[in-house]
Amino acid sequence: MRNIIIINILLVLILQSCSQDYSIKSTDFQVIEVSNEVDSNIIKIISPYKSQLDIEMNEVICYTKNDLTRGKPEGTLGDFVCDLSMSIANGKADICVFNNGGLRDVILKGDITIRDIYKVMPFENELVILDLNKNEFYDLLKYITKRGGEPIGGLSIIEKKDTILSSFNNDSIIRVLTTDYLANGGDKMKFFNNKEQKKVGIKLRDAIIKYCKESDTIHIKLDNRITIIENDK
Repeated sequence: MRNIIIINILLVLILQSCSQDYSIKSTDFQVIEVSNEVDSNIIKIISPYKSQLDIEMNEVICYTKNDLTRGKPEGTLGDFVCDLSMSIANGKADICVFNNGGLRDVILKGDITIRDIYKVMPFENELVILDLNKNEFYDLLKYITKRGGEPIGGLSIIEKKDTILSSFNNDSIIRVLTTDYLANGGDKMKFFNNKEQKKVGIKLRDAIIKYCKESDTIHIKLDNRITIIENDK
């Protein structure tokens, strides 16, 4: 059985005299047949590497008593990742913020393998710390409120009113732990733009694996760390 792939090939591009403009002179179509047959030589080459990789990826590194899932305003997976990241930062950050979209899978109740962590965090994102002033921090809180909640650790309440900022004066600096992806403005977190990124020295995925290997059993319960209160005005 053969699959047939039809490829549209642009055959000729003409460079106009002294300009940088191109125009299509003609097009043509070509049918290319692709076989489904497996190359046994390639299988022989990659098989030993795949076997070793499977052994490493299937290593059990921890056990969870409950499902770790995403959610809004909070989820057990987001709480878990934020809290372990804060412990990795070891007092160098005041708050941890991630995004639900960056956590790509869930972890079901039972044994946790390295493969599970790679499914949750397949990216090479590094942990970094940024300094925000009071106004920038307020922009962060408004962003999280507008989104209906995002993974967060280190603070207990997010609301539309100003009471959460009462403990900060105008000269206060809030140290925010996040990933370099978000620190570069990913997921429209523009309040992080042009900030110095202080590297923690570990990727988020590696931080999760490290924490799991150092823990025998984890049991994450929602603690209502995010309360979104509508403005009465």
